[in-house]
Amino acid sequence: MIYTVFKTVLAMSAFGFAVVVLLLLLKPVMTRFFSARLQYASWIIAGVFMLVPFWRLVPGDIGIFVPKQTRSAQTETAVEYNSRETYTPVIIERVPLEYREIELVPEKRVRLVDLLAYIWLAGAGIFILSAAVSYAMFLVKRRKSSLNVEENAVLEQVKQELKIKRRIRMRTSPDVRSPMLVGAMFPVIYMPMTSLTDERMRMVFLHELTHYKRGDLLVKWFSLPVNALHWFNPMAYLFAASLNESCEIACDMAVTRSMNDDARKLYMAAILDLL
Repeated sequence: MIYTVFKTVLAMSAFGFAVVVLLLLLKPVMTRFFSARLQYASWIIAGVFMLVPFWRLVPGDIGIFVPKQTRSAQTETAVEYNSRETYTPVIIERVPLEYREIELVPEKRVRLVDLLAYIWLAGAGIFILSAAVSYAMFLVKRRKSSLNVEENAVLEQVKQELKIKRRIRMRTSPDVRSPMLVGAMFPVIYMPMTSLTDERMRMVFLHELTHYKRGDLLVKWFSLPVNALHWFNPMAYLFAASLNESCEIACDMAVTRSMNDDARKLYMAAILDLL
């Protein structure tokens, strides 16, 4: 069972590797001719390809890049090998990789692919556990080092402008260097303890609340299962970085779309100063 899952993940990882490389190579062209929203969507689609075994949705037994004839030949080889009465090598020769075994301890053998599958599963579990613990520690630290702001007129004004009715809290912290929106379920905007004019504060809230309205927090969390499943694939980490970058650019373009030149300059100045 675990080998079947692992083989599926390897197929998705190989396909995802190719898609991410292709998108990175096409990035100069896409930046010039495609909208920021479309670029953002392309990275989301790349992540879907790395999470969904799309070929399994096709009716019929098409396998995973392995023809039926090849599979039967592998089976015959395995039967012939299993019929042997003696075993001396640690790794069996002249047997397809799928059926090779390793003797971990005397009289205890395990298929090489099963061993790799368990290593992959352990890595994925460690990745998820590490991410969950790190995020929990981050929230606790931010909570302890911040002060709650009961009411902010500029924040409420921007919420009305964007037609957001959900309660979104605001906290200030000396440990926060740039504004951030945290929490998909219970959103909180953390602000640095920096003096800002109402106009600049409005620009900051426009950015953060546009992220909330577009559901960008959920999309950013979308990269977690991709990285967990493909922790061994370097392109999974480039995917996460590119997804985050395209998310920020798309958000900036959405905020400034209806602004005049002066407002755009003020927006960019406010964002860059706090970065």
